This record gives sequence, structure tokens and C-alpha cells, in this order.
Amino acid sequence: MKTIKLISIEYHNFKGIKDFKLTPDGESISVSGANATGKTTLFDGFTWLLFGKNSDEVKKFNPKPLGPDGAEQLGLDPEVSAVLEVDGQRVELRRKSAEKWSTPRGQAEKVRKADATELTIDDVPQKVKDFTAYISSIVDEDSFKMITNPFAFSNLKWTDRRQLLMDLVDDVSDDEVVKATKNPDELAKLLDQHSAKDMKQIIAGRRRKLKAEIDGLPARIDEATRAIPAVPSSSKTALDTKLDGLKKTMGEAQQSLSLASTGNMNLDAHAEKARLQGEYGDAQMSYMQGNQLELNGLSDDMNTMQRKLNTARMTVDSAKISLSQAKTALEVATAKHDELTKRYVVLNNKNFDESQLTCPTCGQELQPDKQDNIRKHFNVEKSTKLEEIKADGIQSAEDMDMANSEIASQQQALEAAQAELDQVQTRLDKISNDYNQAKASQVDFGQTTKGENLQKQIDKQQQLIETNSGDNSKAKSVAQARVDEVQADIDQVKTQLASFNQIKQQEDRVKALHAQEDELKDTYASLDKQSYLLDQYTRTRVTMLEGRINKLFKLVNFKLFEVQKNGEINEICEAMVDGVPYSTDLNNAAKINAGLDIINTLSTRYQVIAPIFVDNAESVNRLIDTDAQQIALVVSDEKQLTVAQETEKEVA
Repeated sequence: MKTIKLISIEYHNFKGIKDFKLTPDGESISVSGANATGKTTLFDGFTWLLFGKNSDEVKKFNPKPLGPDGAEQLGLDPEVSAVLEVDGQRVELRRKSAEKWSTPRGQAEKVRKADATELTIDDVPQKVKDFTAYISSIVDEDSFKMITNPFAFSNLKWTDRRQLLMDLVDDVSDDEVVKATKNPDELAKLLDQHSAKDMKQIIAGRRRKLKAEIDGLPARIDEATRAIPAVPSSSKTALDTKLDGLKKTMGEAQQSLSLASTGNMNLDAHAEKARLQGEYGDAQMSYMQGNQLELNGLSDDMNTMQRKLNTARMTVDSAKISLSQAKTALEVATAKHDELTKRYVVLNNKNFDESQLTCPTCGQELQPDKQDNIRKHFNVEKSTKLEEIKADGIQSAEDMDMANSEIASQQQALEAAQAELDQVQTRLDKISNDYNQAKASQVDFGQTTKGENLQKQIDKQQQLIETNSGDNSKAKSVAQARVDEVQADIDQVKTQLASFNQIKQQEDRVKALHAQEDELKDTYASLDKQSYLLDQYTRTRVTMLEGRINKLFKLVNFKLFEVQKNGEINEICEAMVDGVPYSTDLNNAAKINAGLDIINTLSTRYQVIAPIFVDNAESVNRLIDTDAQQIALVVSDEKQLTVAQETEKEVA
């Protein structure tokens, strides 16, 4: 086991530290101070000295001091030197970044060039590659960062963390894993030709291919289903019967065609005469119906207009009644208003009867207070009655206004109704006149131009028949058309009969596709089972590896796989402390001690012990024990960095 101890380290113009010397002398110490006093800078200086990087592994960082404006302070060269003890042998290392200036020819001012890195080992200047090679001989850079920073391991990608843990233990053999599963025989057979990893890829590929085929089958089934012809409206038996009847009809049609080709030469004239006679009868019927339709239409119009005339007359009568009622209402309201006016004038002119102030029994005047009461009573009663008459007069005036308004409205309605009545009467008179003229103008169909033309054509065909001068070309054409029509019907029935065969074929095709779908799903289910067995293998293997790995740690346990919602195994690498995940719920103190526990194990793995810088150590009540020297960086109220020995490695 190689042991590296930090005896002393000195900083000069390094970042925010002007001059500071730390002398732990190989022991664990704590460095405390307020924020921004340079605690993390101490670790940055240590890693910069060894590797030219800060503690976050950033190579291109600026070690030079910065002024209040954030600009570099020129003339101040960063320098860090340290004395390390490596397996009992001390060595002094130094790194300095020196400014380089030159004065180009023809210029008065100096120009800054790239800073030079000056390296020494025991005061002997070194080239960069030689210095790097020497440091690597002491400790590999990747190993160094893992055993000096409690957060270095957790800052790795999870895949790198997982691989690093796997490298800590011997792998478990397939036989060991298979024997530890619930289905060792099936798994052994499954892994006979391929590894578990290869087999998972093979099964995944087969499942993807099967899934694509299964997903494509519904569309193929739907296509085959839609290709099934519609079931004919008639049954097969009915179609067979119809076909026999059409064949018989075809014989008759062919016989007619043969007769038209070889028989009497006046068939066309007879057929044309019969057709023209039929056309004449149809035209005559249509003509008579048209005439009657015209008269019926005019008759209907007259009836409609007569009903409208009756309605208009009723409207006029109703308007007259309403007008009469309105006038009566006006007369009543006017009479009432006149009577109220007279009553008002009489009452208003009525004066108090002074005789009421004398006692009717003794003839003496009443006492003054009683006289006042009598006068007051008279005035109040007179005033009340005048107000009542006035209110009634106002109401009667309003009734007169309403009656006048109603008279005007009903007068207007009467005029409108009378105008409508006159208009309807005029229209009724016109329709009646049209009806009489139409009825008088109708003549017999034979006297119309169309009737005369059709009769002439009939007579012409009769003449052809009588003189035997016609031909059969049309008869043959009609007979041939009939043959073609019947043949078309026969072809249609045969097509419908053929659809029964097509229906059977397509239905068989749909059944075959469904059977294929079931077979593919069974195969897919078998692959699912194989995939489950491989997941079981993976779970068992990882559980065994987890057990071996976790035996190497005192505080931390690692979870190397998780089961997803779909049942698949997902590889992970999550550190757990007392069941609490490092990445989500673990507090900073527990994270630091978890990192120290990991460092203890990795130091054993790498066979190297090196100083551990513990940043933010104030959050930890007690740092766990390590074989390595600890440099605890603690936030406190001190304005300057303060160093103390850590006899029991407690920080609070």
C-alpha cells in the first residue's frame, strides 16, 4: 500500500491567496474561515501543483489573482510548492506560472506573451513531460482524484461509476447465476449457444420483427375483409332458378330474331303502326289531362281566392265593430268627463254655511273651538272630494285619449281591410274570366296539330302494310336488342353466382390471417417468457454482484438495477445510505461520509492512500475514519483562514 502524506504546502499569489502556508505535517487538520477566504482554493492549489488543473478538473482555469474589476493583476506570478511524504520519503514539488514579456523590434512598449510553467522536484527544474511522468509514478491522476475528493466518485457518469464498481470484484460465472435462479434448466438451455447479453439482443430483434408483423396483420385482415363481395340480395337457389328462366327467355328472344330475319317483310310497318297508335293514345290522354289540369288549377285558384275574399270580408266586419266599440267608449268617457267637470265646478263654488256655527236646539253660537273644528271638517271634506273628482276626471280624460287612439287605429285597420277586400275581389274576377275563356277554347285532340301529325303517320304505315312495301330492319334491331338485354341479365346472374365462390375464398383468407395472427402472438408470448427468464438471470447476476460489491463498503450500499413499470430491467448505479438515495434525498453530511467510505474502498483497490480534501465539512458532525490524512475545509466566522489539528476527526 503506497501512502502519500501532505507535510506542508505553500501558496503565493495563487487566485485569492497572496501568501499562505499550511503545515499539517502528515496529520489530519481542519482549515476554517468565512466564505470567500480561500478554503476551496487550498484544494485547487494542491491539484494545480500536481496536475495543472483545479479541483473540478478544469485545466483552462486562471490561477492568477484578480483585481476588484475582475482583471488579472499583472506582475504577480502564481506559485504553489509542497512537501509530500511518499512511503516515508519526502519530496518537494513546485509549480509556478511566470509572465513572459518581450519588446518587438520597432516598438517601445513590451508585449505579454504566453505565461511559462516552471516546475521543480527538490529544487531541480523539470520539463512538463518529466514532471508529469514523475507524478504519475507516484499516483495515477484518475486514481488520485477518486481517493482525494469525497465527491469525485459521485460526479462521474453513472455508467462510469457502475463500471468502476464492477471492476472491484470478480465477475460471477453464468453457471453460478443460472443455478441460483428459479428456472435453471430452461435458462441453461436458453444460454446454450449464446451469452445472456447476446441472447437478449437476439430476442429483442425477433420481438421487434414479430411486433411489426403482428401490428401489420389487422390492416391485412381488414383489407381481406373489405375484399369480401357483398352477399347478393337473392339466395343461390333463387339465382339458379332465375338463370333457368332467363335461358328460356333467351330462346324466345332468339326465335323472334330469327323470325324477323326470315319472315313477313312488313313487320316494321306493323310495329311502327302499333307504336304510333300507342303514342297517339298517350298523347290524347295527356292532352285531355292537361286541359283538365288547367281547368282544375284555375278552379282551385278561384276557390282559394273565394276563401280569401270571405276572410277579407270578415276582417272588414270585425274592423267596423271594433271602430263602433271605440266610438261608444269615447262617448261614455266624454259624458263621464263632462259630468265630473260639472260636479267639480259646483263643489268648488260651494261655500261654508255659517248657520252651522249656531246650535240648532238653543239657537246660540257654538264655542269658538267647536266652530273651528266644524269649519276645518268642511274644508277637509271639500278638499278630499275635489281631489277624488279631479282624479276621476284625469282618468276619464285618459280614457278619452285611449278611445280616440283606438278609433284612429281601427279606422286605419278598416281602410286596410277594405283595400285588401277590393284587391281580392279584383283577382277573383280575373281568375273567373280566365277559367271561362280556357273552358271555351278547348278542342278535340284530333283537331290539334300533334293529333293530326300522328294520324298522318299511322295512315302512312297502314298504306305500307296494304301495299306490302315495308321492311324488317327495325324488327331485327329490336329483336337483337332483346337478345342482348337478356344476355346481359344472364351475365349479371352468373356474376352474382360467382360472388358466392369469391365470398368463400375471401372468408377462408380472413380465417388464415387470423390463424397466422394467433400463431405469431403465441410465438411472441414465448419470446416474452424467454425475455423474462433473461431478466431473471440479470436480476440474479446483479444481485450477486451487488452483494459482493456492497461487502466492500461499511456505510454505502449500491443499487445496480431497477425494475421499470413495463417489467424490463434497467441498469443504474445509485449509492444508498440507510435506504436513502444519494442523488435525490441524501443530505450533504451523509454525502461526504458516503464519499469517504467510497475512498476507503478505492484506496484499497488502488493500493494508494493520499490526503483527502473535505470541502463544506462544517455540515458533518463527525467525519468517518479513513487511513488517509484528512484536510477538512470548514465554513466559520473567522475573517482569515485558521488551522487546527483534528485529533478525533470531529468537525462541528
